[in-house]
Amino acid sequence: MSEQESKILRREFLKKGGRIAAGAVLAAGGVSAVCGNKAYGQNSDDDLMKYDFILPRLKFSAEEGPKDYWAVYPEADTNLLRTFSSVVRCKVKLIPDGLGKNGLDSQFNAVVQFSDIETLRKYPFVLMTSQYRYTLSPADKKNLKRYIQEGGFLMMDDCVVSDAGDFFYQSSYKLLQEIFGKAAVKPIPNEQEVFHNVYDFGEMGLPHCHGTYHKAQGVIINNRLAVWLSSTDVHCAWVGNHRLVQKGIQMGINIIMYALTH
Repeated sequence: MSEQESKILRREFLKKGGRIAAGAVLAAGGVSAVCGNKAYGQNSDDDLMKYDFILPRLKFSAEEGPKDYWAVYPEADTNLLRTFSSVVRCKVKLIPDGLGKNGLDSQFNAVVQFSDIETLRKYPFVLMTSQYRYTLSPADKKNLKRYIQEGGFLMMDDCVVSDAGDFFYQSSYKLLQEIFGKAAVKPIPNEQEVFHNVYDFGEMGLPHCHGTYHKAQGVIINNRLAVWLSSTDVHCAWVGNHRLVQKGIQMGINIIMYALTH
């Protein structure tokens, strides 16, 4: 696929899956607005027209531990989206409070799977998290690669709730190497725009919220950071009682804004 073809696919992706890239105004630039519209529960196609940003969770099975661990901490998504809607002028689909540690499908903006490429490709940004090892089928690997090459962005974050190892991170790292090639998975340098576009992380780069520290890894497609992989519990830090909740949410906002503007 040529770079020009990739850019065309990317434009179509954003037109179908989110309009924020064209109209976002950051609070840091002088104007902020809290989006007032709310809709809870599973996403519908109507929501794709109603909202500028919807945060889908990736549903998958782990090789160990609870099978529904992909749905850990819906409260974290709630907190991130609430803050995101307050610093960016757009309509963000919010999620209600008080959902507990593990959520149900109906408690997220949207739930997607690699097996359903037509639903997956409606969204320019997808979140995948767990703390356990996992593998994907050949068909799912093919769809993951297709999603990324067509313009999608995948945020993969290891959420180590207990003191378990970095199993999700290691599984994800190997998976990305298998799909995109070993040379394609590289550390994201601290000077990369994703660390400075809305909130400036200075020289520190990736905040270490919990878990095993590895430098953030990424896959670059035609000069675009298309996959983010971290092991430091950025997602878990969105939970309200986390000591680094502010840094975690700020990092999450930076990642979303990078994904939707490139």
